[in-house]
Amino acid sequence: MSENEKEEKDKPSNEELDVEEPKQEEKEVDKEAEKPKAKFTFKCTRCDKCCLARGPIPLTFWDLELWAKNGVVANFMPYLEIYHKPDGGIDLILKPLPPKKDEENKKARDPFSPTPIEELLEEKCPLYNKENKQCLVYDNRPLSCRTYPLEYDGKNYKVVDVDCPGIGEEGMTKEELAEMRDNAKLMNYELTRIRIALPVLSQLISQKVMMDLMRQNIEAMSKMSDEDRAKLDEIFKKNQEPSEE
Repeated sequence: MSENEKEEKDKPSNEELDVEEPKQEEKEVDKEAEKPKAKFTFKCTRCDKCCLARGPIPLTFWDLELWAKNGVVANFMPYLEIYHKPDGGIDLILKPLPPKKDEENKKARDPFSPTPIEELLEEKCPLYNKENKQCLVYDNRPLSCRTYPLEYDGKNYKVVDVDCPGIGEEGMTKEELAEMRDNAKLMNYELTRIRIALPVLSQLISQKVMMDLMRQNIEAMSKMSDEDRAKLDEIFKKNQEPSEE
């Protein structure tokens, strides 16, 4: 037997190793895939940081349905607001109350002028009691609060507050992790759903309000006397005349 034949005989076969020869494309290993993913663990430490500086909280139909079911919608109504975002989208938010000093300045400036969202990004949740460190609506808290600080973007999970002291805390059970991941996915789905519906609903409501106002004006005009209608026409004509410089 030649030396080459002997070497080939002594080599273990693929069947003996129980592996298959990888294809060329399978040999190229993704470097990112080689990096071990950090295990996500979380336990709320009750530091109240997220409640004290959370800013506006996005709401969903899930939240509205929960509140309606539990008969607590009225508790949230003073803090609900439609927010027209810079990108043209619309969100329903739980809006923080402005600081007392800013509120006083606003009243002195314009009592009907709302405080811009940009000035409330680090304000506390309006339903959080700072003195007692207590959420006043914990059992009915929004879905966004239930999944914080974990979010799901439709493909991946991500931590939106890496400075949260609860990140990395041991003691999270598999059931708690599964629930948090489920809530994050549900939040992504519900937020998409309400963002699709809100622009349509907002337009329909605005149209309805305008039609009602026009109807009320027509009814009011029909009930006016000829003398009052003449006076009103005179006022309109004066307003339409060009002013003399």
